Amino acid sequence: AATSLQWRSCELFVSGCCSSPQASTTVDEHVPDHIALKLLQPPFAAPLVAVALQPWALPLFAEPGVQSYSSAAFAMGVMGRGTELENKVGSEASRRPCCRLELMGLGDTAGYRRLARGLLQQTGDLVSGLNVPNKKPGEPLLEWAQVLREELPGSDLCIHYSLKHQRSRGDPVEAFRRFCTECAALGVHSVLLVTGPRGPARDAVKILEQLGGQHPVPGWLRLGVAFNACLPTEAERAQERERLVRKLQTGIVEEVWLNTGSDTELLVAGAAFARRAAANEGLSVKLFGSVLLPNEGQLKQMNERPWNGVHFSERYLSSLKGMEECTQEVLGAFRDGEVHPIIESKVRNRDDLNALGALLKAGFALDSTPPVAAVSRTRRRWSSGAATVVAGTSSAGDFTQDATQLPGVKIRQDAVDANVLGEALGLKELPRTGWVRAGVQAPESVAAHSWGVAFLATQLCPDHLDRGRVLEMCVIHDLAEVRVGDITPDDGVPPEEKRRRETEAMAMLGVTERTRSLFQEYEAQESQEARFVKFLDRLDMALQADRYERTSNAEGPRNLSKFKSAAK
Repeated sequence: AATSLQWRSCELFVSGCCSSPQASTTVDEHVPDHIALKLLQPPFAAPLVAVALQPWALPLFAEPGVQSYSSAAFAMGVMGRGTELENKVGSEASRRPCCRLELMGLGDTAGYRRLARGLLQQTGDLVSGLNVPNKKPGEPLLEWAQVLREELPGSDLCIHYSLKHQRSRGDPVEAFRRFCTECAALGVHSVLLVTGPRGPARDAVKILEQLGGQHPVPGWLRLGVAFNACLPTEAERAQERERLVRKLQTGIVEEVWLNTGSDTELLVAGAAFARRAAANEGLSVKLFGSVLLPNEGQLKQMNERPWNGVHFSERYLSSLKGMEECTQEVLGAFRDGEVHPIIESKVRNRDDLNALGALLKAGFALDSTPPVAAVSRTRRRWSSGAATVVAGTSSAGDFTQDATQLPGVKIRQDAVDANVLGEALGLKELPRTGWVRAGVQAPESVAAHSWGVAFLATQLCPDHLDRGRVLEMCVIHDLAEVRVGDITPDDGVPPEEKRRRETEAMAMLGVTERTRSLFQEYEAQESQEARFVKFLDRLDMALQADRYERTSNAEGPRNLSKFKSAAK
């Protein structure tokens, strides 16, 4: 009953039989969420839908006396609640002290069985799901998944699939497709596809693209991808964002897993970018974020043998206290950003479990979070169709619609797109890279810089220039950076490559043709207006450098003369 052919047959038959729109409402009123979720997950969904099609099955599921809908309608109603219930449960889980657990360092089937029969039986509500990592070639991942399903039948399993360690399985696309099918047959919830450090040329991006938008087992398994928001340079982060966008553009990615790191602002900004990029493709993704369990052994390992691609601050690595404080801040940011944490450390005994509980409780109880996380709390994420402008009040679609009713206000409805507006507002959260590297605390955002350039235009624009075009150009001249990041000369990106990335970003953003035209005019630097805006761009940088120099920090006055020299 759990084969995809039988599932599709059930789905089509239920869709054809269900004719009452009131039926699913009745189901919502009478079937508890936890029961509906069980019905929706393999291996229960297909056989239970088939059972629900039988007239005699209704009493098994409904409350006594509820006879106002058919069993086919009941099945359809339960199926239709899937996305809503999963999102509801996921959102609630991200707000309470619980986490997923990556089963690190077990190595063999016996180890998985011992842990499943022992400590994992004692986790209670603390652990919401289990991840099986793929750290070496030849690991029997499906066998381990089978053990966990046998010992912990209700567990939410995610299996990692490393292309680096799966090279011997033949054609990588077909091998991955087969693996996903086998996982679905076992009742695995999701598969996380990763390239692996120094992995093959046919990496995760290429494999997803070569699947051609065809999910291996749609409806049975969620596909996840990794995203490293804490890379050390803006150029590397921009490249990573570009890779994530390509993964999401395949249309089959449903989960994004953030690599571990200690820079809370970068993690929050990365999570916000992932949500915006997914919304642009009409997707609603679940976000997960990795953290380590602070202890002396883990701290020593990160100092002496750090993992590839993992970057921690000096404060994090300096002491166990620093590690604990940074981890709690990250957990607080995850709580506010609805990012579900996963612990990427060994948890082997009751002491480890108690330490994990205390860490989660402390992190989720933090009253204050860094500035970027605070912004994230107020401005909700953007989703396909509409976006919340102020938390809990209205959507961008509602807002623009309301504006058309104001006296004397006329908005071009064909040019208004909530997702475009939402992504553009991300410039408010993107710090200027140059100031960050210069050690400026709480540096201005790209949007603040654009405002400074526009203000200078109101004061200095010569009469013979088109003031309106100048002001528009000031506002949008750095808009592409919401996708590619703030690339500076220190990043080592050639000007031609920078221009290519930014031009592609503007084409993908979905802005109006006028906005794209003004951006191209600014880049070409051929009109007087474009050259004047470039002058103002440099002038604003020089004035801001002077302002920062006048603001002393703990180390004394800053020397930002190189920014003034560049402005000349």
